[in-house]
Amino acid sequence: MKLAHPAVVALLGAAALGAAAPAAPARVEPDPVVAGQRVHLGDGGRCAAAVGARAVSTLFGPVALRPGAHGLAADVRVPERAAPGRHTVTIRCAPGGETFTETLTVRRGRVEGVDVPQAAGGLALLLLAGGAAYLLRRRGAAARS
Repeated sequence: MKLAHPAVVALLGAAALGAAAPAAPARVEPDPVVAGQRVHLGDGGRCAAAVGARAVSTLFGPVALRPGAHGLAADVRVPERAAPGRHTVTIRCAPGGETFTETLTVRRGRVEGVDVPQAAGGLALLLLAGGAAYLLRRRGAAARS
């Protein structure tokens, strides 16, 4: 029974430290990203929702943060033209309020998925295959007649 006592004291100490910890830092997730990927920006609960906050970066310009489950937040897409490297993201609480700076690493590559030219090419191939099947079927029916 004596082993339980130190464990309880340790758990209570950890809980007290967690309660006394400052608000979560500003967040930029995920990090790293590739051009074209969506990024979640958040103030970590540091800015008052009534006064608002903005995120600013050379990657995507100014973005207003909106109230969410864990403070003020926004989702933005990293532009396709984004240069690989580390980019600064600054979150400002209301004009004249606190400022938090995070970095976002953009890696070479691109978001997996289908873009418009790929979808158009796939549709064209599908139409071509359908037209060829139709013509072959008509020729087969004409030859049997």
